[in-house]
Amino acid sequence: MTMPFSPCPFFAFFAWCLGALAVSAHDASAQECPNGRISNIFVDSHSIFDMSQIGEDTRGRWAYSIANSLHSRTKPGFLEAELLLRVGDCVDTFLLEESERILRQYDFLARVDVYAVLQPDGSQHIVVDTQDEWSTRVDLLFRFDTGVDFEGINVAEENFLGRGVLLGGFWRNRRELRDVGGSIGLPRTFGTRLNSSLLLGTTRIGGFESQGFTYPFVGEVGHWAAREVYSRREDLFSYALEDHPTLSHVVLPFETERAEVTVAARVGPPGSLTLFGIGISREELRFPDVANRVEAVTDSDFGDRTPAAPELAAEALRLTRETETTRLNFLIGKRNIRFQREIGLDALRGVQDVPLGTEIALTFGKSIGFLDSDGPREVDDIFTRLRLFGGVAPGRWILTAGVTIEGRHFSDDEPVDRTGWRDVLAEADAYVYWRPRGASGRHTVFARLSAAGGWNMDSPLQLTLGGPEQLRGFHLDRFPGGRRVVATIEDRILLGWTGGGMLDLGLTVFGDLGRTWEGDVPFGMDSGWQSTVGAGIRLGFPKGTRSVARIDIAVPANGPNAFRAPMLRFTALEFLGFRIGFADGQMQRSRRAGVASTILPGPAGG
Repeated sequence: MTMPFSPCPFFAFFAWCLGALAVSAHDASAQECPNGRISNIFVDSHSIFDMSQIGEDTRGRWAYSIANSLHSRTKPGFLEAELLLRVGDCVDTFLLEESERILRQYDFLARVDVYAVLQPDGSQHIVVDTQDEWSTRVDLLFRFDTGVDFEGINVAEENFLGRGVLLGGFWRNRRELRDVGGSIGLPRTFGTRLNSSLLLGTTRIGGFESQGFTYPFVGEVGHWAAREVYSRREDLFSYALEDHPTLSHVVLPFETERAEVTVAARVGPPGSLTLFGIGISREELRFPDVANRVEAVTDSDFGDRTPAAPELAAEALRLTRETETTRLNFLIGKRNIRFQREIGLDALRGVQDVPLGTEIALTFGKSIGFLDSDGPREVDDIFTRLRLFGGVAPGRWILTAGVTIEGRHFSDDEPVDRTGWRDVLAEADAYVYWRPRGASGRHTVFARLSAAGGWNMDSPLQLTLGGPEQLRGFHLDRFPGGRRVVATIEDRILLGWTGGGMLDLGLTVFGDLGRTWEGDVPFGMDSGWQSTVGAGIRLGFPKGTRSVARIDIAVPANGPNAFRAPMLRFTALEFLGFRIGFADGQMQRSRRAGVASTILPGPAGG
């Protein structure tokens, strides 16, 4: 009999232990202070709009004032607690820069400046100057792929009472997803850097829950990290159908349940860190009564499903192998990363921290007998994930690349059809930014090359070629396959007009080229090379924000609909570049293990 697992009573004790972890930084009392000691720290936390920059005769000035009054300004104490320096410490330029970068990772801060001011007595005052984003969000979700479809609503306060607490509720009805629920996130649990989160809700066919405690590596100086997570979800996996006469999708039910505890340490100076970690994880993947529950969808109406025809059901059932396993995991990595401050790469005028250098991280997990049921779902395997990153910035260029490969290797004792490497998932991405000489900083040319795919799959996988992250002239479900490559080039143009100083405005022109291959996934196809071209408007509000909204129109550039059937898109964030990172959303839903996915900081994070 399978032993059930769920959040254990020790989680509270584990969270208390995490709260006791501290950052091993420079011992200021044991070193000379060539730059002087810190005699005071001043925090100047500005609201959303700086009223000193809005003239008394500005039309609608009262609206900006009301917005500020309704907003909970970030508490100075919260901001000061994030600093890596305290009164009495020696002034360390590197730690000042790291403190600024750590604060900049909070999305509710539009602008962050941390600097020192020399005093007549030789000491220094530290000034923390920030400006908030609008943190109370009511997002109405629409899709413009094939007409205008209402997809839900998100209501969230991302900076509750000015203390960085997230409170949110949502109803999302996008394709196979129909999630109704709420979330809470605490960035400084127990007054420490411990992050805690809770997510609860329902799906189309059941429920979901996720709970976690994470003590992250703090910037590039933190030497300890740990996390505990538990998640469970009942949902539908959707396969898109290309050119079927009546149907748009085939869906099948699945259930996942995962738990993990991991601790890790880093040794070495910033810029040359070596990581070691160990943990235990448990994961289950089930397809309850799936042979009788494969369903078909017409016109993307996932609320109206009918039993699938036998031939469609048989195809969808090819990748439904149930598994459950407990693993002992080991982590090792080398991180030689520094950050370069840039303005207006993925944002319009906002500041970004660009990672440069190299990083390699390896996760190795061996299945063990703990909690085994000796049933058909139990597996004896070795899980491996390798992640590589590199970045350079010669002259006016910024070039970065990332590769992630993972898979499971089965022993010869397993059935013959699953020995060797299975569930192999690979992603490779390269981003290039170039600012032409003489463009006065108003042009940023962005290019990317992305490849993703799966091999020897046991669990569901499908990639598509359309959508805002791929070829923007096609709707999301076009050209399904098991492997995909996409290239993009885009000129991002910053306009001088700023709406009276209240917003940033830009234009863009772009082209996309891509292809899918059938691979070994259900309903896959070889799309041939497809391309789209388009143009759009980029908006940043308020001025200086790191967030970008886009309104794009794109058309196919080849094939039977070349330069016809325009696709209008509105997106509330920039989907391409460092701001969103390298991770592929369609690949993420097929990953078998989340082992240490947050304890290992990505190159764009700390």
